Amino acid sequence: MVSYPGYDNNKMANTVDAEYYAQLNADKSSPQLNFATQYKAAPGSTFKIVSATAGLLENVINLQSRVNCVGTFTEITPSPRCWKISGHGYENVTSAIKDSCNYFFYNVGYQLATRTGSYNEEAGLDTLSKYADLYGLTDKSGVEIGEYAPDVSTKDPVRSAIGQGSNSYTTVGLARYVTTIANSGTCYNLTLLDKTTDSQGNLLKEYHAGVRNQIDLPQEYWDAFHLGMRQVVENKKYFSDLAVNAAGKTGTAEQTASRPNHALFICYAPYENPEIAIATRIPFGYSSDYAAQFTRDIIKYYYGLAEEDDLITGTADTLDNAVSNEM
Repeated sequence: MVSYPGYDNNKMANTVDAEYYAQLNADKSSPQLNFATQYKAAPGSTFKIVSATAGLLENVINLQSRVNCVGTFTEITPSPRCWKISGHGYENVTSAIKDSCNYFFYNVGYQLATRTGSYNEEAGLDTLSKYADLYGLTDKSGVEIGEYAPDVSTKDPVRSAIGQGSNSYTTVGLARYVTTIANSGTCYNLTLLDKTTDSQGNLLKEYHAGVRNQIDLPQEYWDAFHLGMRQVVENKKYFSDLAVNAAGKTGTAEQTASRPNHALFICYAPYENPEIAIATRIPFGYSSDYAAQFTRDIIKYYYGLAEEDDLITGTADTLDNAVSNEM
């Protein structure tokens, strides 16, 4: 769990360096804020696994359902558009995850809100919230430091189904969410602690990540999600030389028209038998590809596939037209 930028704790211990503290308070990058646990923003398309789960279990879609993405979703006004303005054509749930097709998930949100025959925003939002809860997105993650509580969307089920609306989550909350996906349904209360001891080293308490809840989902549904997330990574050429297979989901979340979008990426590895799960957010980071590249380097470092000096160069890689505009 990492937050950037940081600050020098030594200048804040015992006698506080007043000049340094004033400098931190004036810093617009908010170095005293733990961005992993105390910064909330829309999850963007990383939320689409929640919507896929809701659609499947509420029987508004199935694994064979194909939706024709024509770009603009005209069932509501104003009409939202897919990030691919010309449309993706026919998508099923796996390909919609792979392509991050907004239109497919707009349709899921709309169908969830019209099961009584007329469009009912509250009903659609309540259903999305129900499935967000299964992934731990309605309360704090369990880590033993200051953490902001999540906000599940309370407006616009169509846009909420792609992680917009008023959805707002911390990065550590998204980490618990992708962990639940990676292990196919076990949602944990996270912990940062291994054990506590007294001054003599005697064990006082051991800590474990307790199970919060279990998602009862047919294995073929999990397989469809995992395959779509694997195909997301396979479509990113900067993952092509990674010796460990990973699966993930991008998210480019819009917050305000006056600033760039947030860049997000959730993933797990190895794909075949997950050992680690990662959530990365770069606030106002333009594109999910930047978060995904950063996460790739974390995986490289974790598995000893690259040296630290080769990864931390002080410069950013160019994306060579790899940047997507998906939400």
